[in-house]
Amino acid sequence: MTAFSTALKERGHRRDIIDGLISEDINEFVTILSPGLDVSVDRLREIIRANRDTIIRTVTQRGVLVFRGFTGIDSKTFNRLILDDLAFISNNAFNLKNVPGFMASWLRKYSESLVGGDYRRYLDRNTVRLGPAADSVQGPHTEGGVCSEKSRFIALCCLEPAEHLGETGICDFSDIWNKLPPAQKERYQTASNLYAYTTRRRIHWFDRLMLRYSPYTVSTLLSGKAELALPPCPFVVKHPETNQLCIQPWAFAKNTNGSVQRMAQATFQKRGPLTKDCTAEELNMNWRLCDSNGEIIKWDEKDHDEFFQLIFENAYLMQWEKGDVAIVDNVKCGHWRMNGKQGDRKIIQIQANHFNADDHRP
Repeated sequence: MTAFSTALKERGHRRDIIDGLISEDINEFVTILSPGLDVSVDRLREIIRANRDTIIRTVTQRGVLVFRGFTGIDSKTFNRLILDDLAFISNNAFNLKNVPGFMASWLRKYSESLVGGDYRRYLDRNTVRLGPAADSVQGPHTEGGVCSEKSRFIALCCLEPAEHLGETGICDFSDIWNKLPPAQKERYQTASNLYAYTTRRRIHWFDRLMLRYSPYTVSTLLSGKAELALPPCPFVVKHPETNQLCIQPWAFAKNTNGSVQRMAQATFQKRGPLTKDCTAEELNMNWRLCDSNGEIIKWDEKDHDEFFQLIFENAYLMQWEKGDVAIVDNVKCGHWRMNGKQGDRKIIQIQANHFNADDHRP
C-alpha cells in the first residue's frame, strides 16, 4: 500500500499531506486533493498512474474526487489524464461509435434540431464542452440517466470558470434515498423512469432513417410530429461497490421543470430571480414513473416539489477553479449546472466506462 493510499484510508475530515498532495474532505462526499510543492501536471499524471486503483476506489466510496491547483492542464492533457493515466474507457452516450469529433458534433446538432437539448460540442472523439451558464438551474440528473445503459463515471475539467457563480451542484443520491419518507421508498424502490419526447417539428424520411438506429419507439402524431418513447430504466439502483440504494433521475422533463424552478428559487434565495431551465422547456419531454408491472404510479406536482426540495437542500455547490479536474461516481452522485454569468466559462467532460442500470435493480 502506497503512502497515498494509506493516507486516504486513515483520514477523517481533516487535511493530510499525502504523497505530496493535501487531502481535504469538503463534506460527506467531496474530497479535494491539491499539491503541496510540485504543481506540474506531469507530477499529477505520475500520482494518478501510481495510485489508479486507490483513486477509483476512493471515488466509489466517497462520490467525488477533485484534483485542484495543478498547472498546464488543457483539453489534450485532460484526455490523457482520464483515458491513459486513469485507464478509463470512453463511453459517451452521443458517440458510442467513436466517430471523429466533428461528426459527433453534427449528430448532436441534428438531435437538437429534432427534439432539442443542452448545447454542447465535441472537442475530439471523447471530450465534449458543456453548455453555458444562464439565469436558470438545471434539473438534477445522472449523466445519460435517460437510459439504462450509461457511463459509470464522469470526469470534468475547468479550463475557465464562469465570470460569476456558474457552479456545478452535486448531491449524494444514496443520502437522498435514505432521507426519503418510508412511504415514498416503498413506492419508488422498484419503480422505473418512463421518458417520452415529442419532436419539435414534423418528421420526414431522413428522420425515420436515423431513428431506426436509435433506442426510441416512434409513434407518428396527427400533426406530423412524433412521440419518441424510451424503454423504462430503473428509478433506483443498488450501488455496485457499496450496495447502497441510489436514486437515478434525469430531470430535464417539461412536466417537472416548474418544480425544479420553484424549489431552486426557494432553496437558493440569495442567487436572484431564476427562470425555468430552457433545455427542459425545449425538449418537450414527459417523465413518468411506473411499477414493476408497467402500471403508472403516483408522481404528481406535490411529489416533484418534495423530491427536488430534498435534493437542493442537501446539495454541495462546487465553485470551479481554473485547472480543476473532478472524477465523479455517476451512480452515487447526481449533478446539475447552477445559474451564473457565463463569461469565458469552459467546462469539458469525458463520460467513461459502461454501466447498465438494469443489472443493478434493488
